[in-house]
Amino acid sequence: MKVAGFLCKIDKLGRIVIPKPIRQEFGLNVNDELELFTNENGIEMRKYRKKCLFCGNEEIPQLLEYKGKIICENCKNELENL
Repeated sequence: MKVAGFLCKIDKLGRIVIPKPIRQEFGLNVNDELELFTNENGIEMRKYRKKCLFCGNEEIPQLLEYKGKIICENCKNELENL
């Protein structure tokens, strides 16, 4: 990962523009979702990746959405057998 410094201003609606070189480096595209986290050092931003609510599995073919929650096929099967 390259270290880059950019100055970004927040507009009156609270938005910032992520500079194109950063979007390209991290594969960010129009309509991608980002997660924001805060910590003692500031704000952290990550590209959102769907994952199972229970086990964290990120294998796309196995992920299912149920009532707005993401679960994998394995966890679904385990829940059915309870």
